[in-house]
Amino acid sequence: MISRSESEPRPIEQCARIDYGFWDIEDLSKYLKVKIKTLYAMTHDIPHYRVGKLIRFRKQEIDSWMENKRVKGLNPINTSRNRKCRRIETGHVHIDKLIRNAIDQNKNESYIIGHGKSDRIEGP
Repeated sequence: MISRSESEPRPIEQCARIDYGFWDIEDLSKYLKVKIKTLYAMTHDIPHYRVGKLIRFRKQEIDSWMENKRVKGLNPINTSRNRKCRRIETGHVHIDKLIRNAIDQNKNESYIIGHGKSDRIEGP
């Protein structure tokens, strides 16, 4: 049995040899070309097995999961992303207007020209 440290990456050829076995997160990362942190964040959605704190995956299940994630049609990702961005941008503009109006209103109510001492220092 060959032991390897966790810091050493596993060769991709070795990943291909364990098609019918279980993969760890590093194997899955190489297979999907997705960062390990991203995969950890997606584990609620990805089919996996837990052995204590260890997470394991099967190639067949990953392939069928990926097939279900397939996007059909004419590039719906870009259109939905554009719609979301427009909604977010208009939301920020609306919030910015509200904040500006509140600040202006507050300034107008509390700032009176003749009130208090002048900020300017008078000369000798």
